Amino acid sequence: MTADGAAPPHPSWKVAGSAAAVMVVLALLGVGLATADVRFARDYWMALVPVYGLLCVFTAWKRARPGEQLVLRQLLHWAGIAGAVALDFSIRSTGLETQVASGLNALLLLALGCFLAGVHLDWLFVPVGLLLTLTLFLVAKADQYLWLLLVAAALPLAAWIVVRRVSGSRRTPDGAPAASSTADPKA
Repeated sequence: MTADGAAPPHPSWKVAGSAAAVMVVLALLGVGLATADVRFARDYWMALVPVYGLLCVFTAWKRARPGEQLVLRQLLHWAGIAGAVALDFSIRSTGLETQVASGLNALLLLALGCFLAGVHLDWLFVPVGLLLTLTLFLVAKADQYLWLLLVAAALPLAAWIVVRRVSGSRRTPDGAPAASSTADPKA
């Protein structure tokens, strides 16, 4: 309990880190889809806007202090991104823009939304925005090498998961480090 009787806030880095990790995994899936079927990838990137928005709103809700407008600001932030994506797709329906261009624009807006969420909510979203920007660049410039991005991004993610599991297995159920196996059993 805090001095004012409220429960202490959850560690925001854990919530934001988990949300950012989910975002990265979803982005990597999108990269794979972009190489397989560009038409489906466009829909996928568009569908990620509300998913990313909800992840950021949840993070804001977990870290907001009483009276702080963090959740409302994130709702408005992601509503603006969703509106821009919807406007872009309505322009595409006029024939002025190709389906591929609409998908790339959706990815660009998603990258910008993540980056700005990192600026205004939690810095852990900045790398997600940068990863999406790199993905956009690679999709637009070198689609034959997208599998390299997938591998390059998956390896550090896999290493991080392994490190987290190994460090977690070295702790007792109460969170304290496990006793060393080199301790003298007679002591």
